[in-house]
Amino acid sequence: MTAAGEHRQQGELPLAGGSEPAFERDPAVSPGDRFAEVALKLPMRQSFTYRVPAGMLANPGSRVRVPFRGRTMSGVVVAVEDTTDLDPRKVRPVESVLDDGGIVLPPSLLELAQRMVEEYGCSLGEALDATVPTAAKQRSARRIPHLELAIPHDIAVAAVAELEDKHQPRARVLRAVLEFGSAMPLSEVKRRTATSDSPWKTLVKHGTLRKLMIAETAEPLEPAIEEAAERHDLNGQQQDAVDAVVKSFDADEHRVFLLHGVTGSGKTEVYLRILERVRESGRTAIVLVPEIALTPQTVGRFASRFPDVAVLHSGLTGAERAKEWRRLASGEAAVAIGARSALFAPLQNVGLIVLDEEHETSFKQDSTPRYHARELAIVRAKIENACVVLGSATPTLESYGRARRGVYELLTLPERAGRGTQPKIVIEDLRKEDKQSRIDGVILSRTLQVMMRERLEARDQVILFLNRRGFAPVLICPSCGTPVKCGHCDVSMAWHVRRARLICHYCCTERRRPEICDYCEHPQLHELGAGTERVEAAIQQLFPRAIVARMDADTMNERGAHERVLASFRKRHIDVLIGTQMIAKGLDFPDVTLVGVISADTGLFLPDFRAAERTFQLLYQVAGRAGRGEKPGTVVFQTLSPDNYAVRAAAAIDYESFVEQELVFRQSTGYPPWSRLIRVLFESHREPDAHSGARQVVGRLRDVEGIEVLGPAPAMLARVKDRFRVHVVAKCRQPETFRVAMERLASVEELASKTSRVILDVDPQSLL
Repeated sequence: MTAAGEHRQQGELPLAGGSEPAFERDPAVSPGDRFAEVALKLPMRQSFTYRVPAGMLANPGSRVRVPFRGRTMSGVVVAVEDTTDLDPRKVRPVESVLDDGGIVLPPSLLELAQRMVEEYGCSLGEALDATVPTAAKQRSARRIPHLELAIPHDIAVAAVAELEDKHQPRARVLRAVLEFGSAMPLSEVKRRTATSDSPWKTLVKHGTLRKLMIAETAEPLEPAIEEAAERHDLNGQQQDAVDAVVKSFDADEHRVFLLHGVTGSGKTEVYLRILERVRESGRTAIVLVPEIALTPQTVGRFASRFPDVAVLHSGLTGAERAKEWRRLASGEAAVAIGARSALFAPLQNVGLIVLDEEHETSFKQDSTPRYHARELAIVRAKIENACVVLGSATPTLESYGRARRGVYELLTLPERAGRGTQPKIVIEDLRKEDKQSRIDGVILSRTLQVMMRERLEARDQVILFLNRRGFAPVLICPSCGTPVKCGHCDVSMAWHVRRARLICHYCCTERRRPEICDYCEHPQLHELGAGTERVEAAIQQLFPRAIVARMDADTMNERGAHERVLASFRKRHIDVLIGTQMIAKGLDFPDVTLVGVISADTGLFLPDFRAAERTFQLLYQVAGRAGRGEKPGTVVFQTLSPDNYAVRAAAAIDYESFVEQELVFRQSTGYPPWSRLIRVLFESHREPDAHSGARQVVGRLRDVEGIEVLGPAPAMLARVKDRFRVHVVAKCRQPETFRVAMERLASVEELASKTSRVILDVDPQSLL
């Protein structure tokens, strides 16, 4: 390893002094040189020793550039010593210190990264890399590769049609740039189309596309005035909640509070009042929200009270994220607001961390390091001696269980704040609906149709929710019952009318709609089920004068799309808003008096132990969008399972009854909160290789007392992107057994090979 700096295991730091052998100092080694332990973004459980030349300023937390195996990499200094037990002549020097040593990661983030290693099985370098946005790692403004059309628009349209059957990945790339309407960032092209470099390079080579290098710019982030939070008088429950947290903060105690408040109960105003006290004391704060769609509204509310707010989320350009990160690191901003990654804001002296909608699965990172922001927020708060407020109308069973046991302090807001009242909720049994209820393939109950007509005539607004995008999720043969499936994944392809394509939502593969069944050659395949695109068409047919908008992954791709649609809806330029789960929580529109859930059963019967909990949470949250102003609200749950306990509890706005029934199921099966789960997933182009790796994991865990091991077994999504997926799930009922399991799995990445990869996922949010 001497070619790239000597290495040692993580946490094993150089010894100052001791009985190590003395080495003659190389002439190139100055007496003033020091030695740094550097963590690199590699899946290796070790740090690397480099020499810090005399006069170079490098401290723990500094980001440095170092040589490694014939290339240059950036890393983070985790320790600096005056001496080393290695041969100084063989230790390579640090090439440079980024940011001129002016900005370093706070000690709290270094400690937090070490805890990530212990809890989630990643390397220290991977954990530290997650704390810094990619753009902030650049020394100067970057020039970003973009793609634009090099041929006229009409010729490009014809080229897409020609390429669809011959070179589908190229067709996807060309269509993405065509629809974007201007020069499109290359990284965004590849993300949307799930393609490699080959398709776009070929299109550039043939003169169809042109590659440009465009300098990133950081536009000023100014919150919308209409999102400002007016200061309201607190009711009794709100004041009690504020007083409890402030009392703990003033006593300089680390404490975790679970703020369980019904939708519309004024949780945001509670956060704001607590933050006022935190800022008065000179301490900083972090506010996390689960969706980018919620960020403009949250930023507007907080920025209207505090001038030093910075925003961190993936919807910003790289330059904007870098600018906001540096504002926080330099102390120019003291309140960080954003999605999951804002937890790593480089703030000093944090006094408060808020997680709004703490139950949301988006707080779990789905790539290495696979951390959960809720759990790490509590860890960081403990390091900083800060308070944590977890807010939700539907807390996770894990959080609610901890509150019941006294681990968290439970604060409740049982009533809506101001003049808002709980909506009336109606359960519509779709089994009783006749054929007249089917509008363009979408079942809209007679009750929902009548209510929509009444609300639209009264100039009120309507929200329709369906957690499924596209026109129809399945295209099926009415003769043999065979669906059109993706050739690379074991899933059905969804039919999208606007693109006139069948699309796999896992690998982005597209194909034309077949005119006959691939198996029995029956003509005219049937469109089974409905997605948001189909609902939009049905509503436009039923209410042609209504202004309808749709919010889902297909319509929100353009930068700023979330803000534009929500601003238009707030200004009442839109009558009916149709969307997926991005419209289900946190949004506050006083003129919404009707919310319709097109299918309350979507997701209810997925083979996942959290299916009922997620269904209940989603329905409860969606229902909370109605009746938030002075006008009363009504919610319609359309369902084929009207007697299901999750649907019934959501309709009754009864969190407690759902928890009691769900806990019985969880206890009998040993799932969280009665255990912690560790999932090890193997993916390989060869199915036997995936099974082989999984069996070795079982062998490591089988003799550990107190661990129940499930598998190896094919994952529910048994093949994705031409990779077979086999997993093992370990249920650890005690903290001690969890630690033992993590020790046994510490080197699980060694089981990966050229043909397979392994994923270690602690506290997985899905077992699909």
